[in-house]
Amino acid sequence: MDDSHQPDDESTWASLSRGEKALAAFGMTGLLLGVITAVLAAVLLGLLAVAAVSLHLVEADGIGTLFWGVALFLPCNALAALVIYPLRLGLRLTTLASRTKKATEAALSVATTFLAVLFTGYFTPGLRVQHPWLPTLLAALLVVLANLAVRKMERRTSNRTGGKLP
Repeated sequence: MDDSHQPDDESTWASLSRGEKALAAFGMTGLLLGVITAVLAAVLLGLLAVAAVSLHLVEADGIGTLFWGVALFLPCNALAALVIYPLRLGLRLTTLASRTKKATEAALSVATTFLAVLFTGYFTPGLRVQHPWLPTLLAALLVVLANLAVRKMERRTSNRTGGKLP
């Protein structure tokens, strides 16, 4: 391998060779697929946790139904975000205190998750939920707890590194 070619910090896409472009595209595709796989695995894990806790309220025709639920969650989440968007926009236009805006934004985030899970339960073929509000609320609370855990880990990492990214 020839180490004489040192990449510049100022490299542009046009300055890359055909092989470097192909390698970069391959790497970005792999990264994108990895991120999508991680997100879908987390959603499936959450779905399985909610189904396990709500055993008598949720009935599925088979394991395929769970994969349908995972596949439909992202479009249902987009639909829920579209429904909540006017409230978010109205919140940004108000002159509320910063702390109040943050709390309201968090509440709207939970409402978006709640609606997304509710829509997913409704649109997923082969899934029957007897009292949809209870498993939906459980799923929204699970997402809140996951977000709190991620924030705590970020703060720990930030405190360990002195506020600098590694």
